[in-house]
Amino acid sequence: MHSLFPELERVDQNTLFVIGNGFDLASGIKSSYYNFKQWLILNKRHQLINLMDIFFSNKRDVWGDIEKALGEYDEDSILEFCKPNEEFDYDHPTRSIAAIEDSPDWIFRPVLDEFIEAFTDWVDSIDITVGDKIRDLPSCSKFLTFNYTETLEKIYGISQSNILHIHGSRLSEKNYIIGHDNPRDTDEVYNDEGQYPFVQDTWSKIIAWMNELVKDCEYIINVNQDFFKGLSNIERVIVYGHSFYEIDWPYMSEIVKQIGKNKPWIISYHEKMI
Repeated sequence: MHSLFPELERVDQNTLFVIGNGFDLASGIKSSYYNFKQWLILNKRHQLINLMDIFFSNKRDVWGDIEKALGEYDEDSILEFCKPNEEFDYDHPTRSIAAIEDSPDWIFRPVLDEFIEAFTDWVDSIDITVGDKIRDLPSCSKFLTFNYTETLEKIYGISQSNILHIHGSRLSEKNYIIGHDNPRDTDEVYNDEGQYPFVQDTWSKIIAWMNELVKDCEYIINVNQDFFKGLSNIERVIVYGHSFYEIDWPYMSEIVKQIGKNKPWIISYHEKMI
């Protein structure tokens, strides 16, 4: 029995397990963001690592929490890095303006696309055969997992019918959801009266691209209403390996909405995420 995730006496069909990445890590599966970075290094994707660090290390280590870092981007810093390293040509302003406006299209946007592609390839490559069962899980309970891997199904013998992979699964369409929780109005940049309109337009374009990476929890909840509405009989919630990051609070609020505020939550998590 794993000390972080002890077995409990009352677990049955009225129990909901919320499973986070800490549970996979405790099971011996290398599924952290730092493991993603190591995969990028092994696959010689050093340029992607460097550019992710440049664009998204504004307030934190990108690889400590990619989703949080994505939401803390600074469009001005992104443009400053992308724009041509040359003086503005006042004799040919249209050419200089176009070079500045288009620069993120050639440098920043490809990084976003490559990041999503690489993240998908990495998730597909995660080896769960190295994982070990750290405790028994009741097959009659319901499971909400934030993991893309089929750990619950393959290692713990849980039926797919009792599991919701809220952010996608390797067993289905592999549409892995990763994103941030900082949607922004593209018009907000025009409040800066000290900047040229073409610069503000470029900021707005960057914000629009980053809005594509917003994790739309409300939409995800609505798509999975059958699962959430089926929680009305839940009497207790057991959380294994989920860190309750703010970005995922809407899911927890929806659980409380469906089961009521007075049901007990028992929370265990794996602290070492590297």
